[in-house]
Amino acid sequence: MKPLKKILSLAVIMITCMAVTAQSNDTPYKPHSFQFNIAGLGFARYGIAYEWRMTSRNALFVQGGGSLPGISEEKEYGFGLHYKYFFRPVEDAKFLWLFKSAYRNTFADLNVRYMNLDGIHNGAECLFESFFIGAGVGQTWVWNSGFTISYWIGYGPPVGSEYIWKETVPEDGDSWARTYTYSSGLDFGLAIGYSFGGRKN
Repeated sequence: MKPLKKILSLAVIMITCMAVTAQSNDTPYKPHSFQFNIAGLGFARYGIAYEWRMTSRNALFVQGGGSLPGISEEKEYGFGLHYKYFFRPVEDAKFLWLFKSAYRNTFADLNVRYMNLDGIHNGAECLFESFFIGAGVGQTWVWNSGFTISYWIGYGPPVGSEYIWKETVPEDGDSWARTYTYSSGLDFGLAIGYSFGGRKN
């Protein structure tokens, strides 16, 4: 019940932030965005997400993903709910100092995430499950066409985590389980996607 109470507490904080910071202004933004996280492809992982910009400053970001079937020998899935607060955008901002976008937003992020892994380490099978409550920062570039690039990085300590070796335990089993449990709280992404819905004021 403790993880659930912490998650509900974070949800209350998110709602409070939205109520306090909600405001109408002339800042441009596109209220809907679908994004594909390409950062995990090098680890045989995928991630897809939907972002709803409720106002120019507040958004909910829902993402899910896991291991790539037929490529990864591990089975993993997870999902997360993020609240993003966007600072004032920079219009006509350049991506990598070369490609001019319609605008760039810097954002702060509060999130609740869940992960379930059926993994392998040194030939030994393991099970790992955990919630994470974290925070992060990132930036998003949006072009007039709707093309979107976003990156973020953050961390959330594990909550109610459990790491179990199925049968055999490798020599470094205890240290590996401890290191993996805490390092799995790292949250990072590089996503490309499409934003739409027009420029609202």
